Amino acid sequence: MIGVLNIYLLKRHLSGLALALLAATALVVLGDFIELNRRSSAARHDDTPVLLMLALHVPSIVGKTLPFVVLLGSLTAFLRLARSSELVVTRAAGVSVWRLLLWPTLMAMALGTLAFAVWNPIASAALARYETLESRYFLGQDSQLSISDDGLWLRQSVGGVQTVINAGASSLDGQELADIDVYQFAEDGVQTRRMTAQRATLKEAHWLFEDVAVWTFTRTGGSLLATPGQIDEMQIPTDLTAARILEGFAPPETLGFWYLPDFIERMEASGFSSVRHRLYQQTELSRPVMFAAMVLLAAGFAMRHVRFGSVGQRVLLCVLVGFGLFFLSDFTQALGAAGTVPVYIAAWVPPVAALMLATALLLHLEDG
Repeated sequence: MIGVLNIYLLKRHLSGLALALLAATALVVLGDFIELNRRSSAARHDDTPVLLMLALHVPSIVGKTLPFVVLLGSLTAFLRLARSSELVVTRAAGVSVWRLLLWPTLMAMALGTLAFAVWNPIASAALARYETLESRYFLGQDSQLSISDDGLWLRQSVGGVQTVINAGASSLDGQELADIDVYQFAEDGVQTRRMTAQRATLKEAHWLFEDVAVWTFTRTGGSLLATPGQIDEMQIPTDLTAARILEGFAPPETLGFWYLPDFIERMEASGFSSVRHRLYQQTELSRPVMFAAMVLLAAGFAMRHVRFGSVGQRVLLCVLVGFGLFFLSDFTQALGAAGTVPVYIAAWVPPVAALMLATALLLHLEDG
C-alpha cells in the first residue's frame, strides 16, 4: 500500500514539475527571442542565426530557474492534492507528513544531481557556442585569452602585427607576467620575431619586457634567417588592458561541471584567482539540497486543506519567500565572488537556510 501511495505521489509531483518547467521554458523562449531580434536589428546583421542562438541560450537560462521551477511545480502538485482532499485522507490514515514527503524529496535531490551532472555540461557547451556567435554578430570581438597546460596565452593585433604571448605565470590582475615566450607574425602569417623574457609588465598602451632574448627572422630566398640579439628592455604596443584580460577568461557558466576542476587547477597554476569558478562549482554541488528545500517549503505552504481558505495568500507568501531565498543566494554569491566570505559559506548557506526554514515550517504544521 505504501509503495503504491509513493508511486502515486511521485506521478502527481512529476506532473506539477513538468507543468512548471513547460511554463518557464515558454516564457524564456519568448523573452529571449524578442531580445535577440532587437539586438540583431540594432546591429544591422541580417544574417544573424537568431533561432540557432535562441536554441543555444535557452538551456542555460532555464538552468538558472530550475530551483524556482521545483518550488512552483511542487506547490502546484501539493495544492492539487489538498484540493481533492487526498492529503487529508492520507494523513487521517496515519501517514505522517514526513512519510508523505520522503519520496518527493528524494526525487528532487536526484533531479538536483542530474541538473549539475547532466544538464549543466550540455547547457554550458551550448552557452559557450552562443557567446562565440554573440561576439561575432553583436560585439565584433573574439576572446584574446586562454589557459592550457603550457600556461597563459594572449593574442593581440596592433598595427598589422600579430603577437602571441605565452606566460608561465601571472599576477592576479594579469598585469605582470613571468617566464614569457613571444611570437610575432606579419599580416601574411610569416613569423618575424621570437622573444623570450623573464618578466613583462602591462603599461599604458604597451607591454614592457625585461631581459629579452630576440631572434629576428628575415626571408632569404625560400628560407628564413634568424638573427639573435639581447635587449635589457623592450616595449611592444598593445590594445589590451587588465580589465580586458580578465574578461577574456571563460566564464564559469560556459564550462561543464566535470571540466571545472581541471580549469581551476590551470588558473591557479597560472597565478590567477579561481574564486568565481570554485564558487560556481560549489553552487552546482549544492543544487540537490536546494531542490529538496524547495519541495519542503512548497509543502509547508500547501498542506493545509483548501477549506481553511487563504489559498491565494499562501501561494503569494510562498512565492515571496522563494524570491527572498534567491535574493539571499545572489547576495552571498556576490560576497563570495568578491572574496568577502569563504566560497563554501557563500555557496552552501542559502540552500541550508532554505532547508532549515522549510523544516521548521513543517514541524509547526505537523506538531503545532
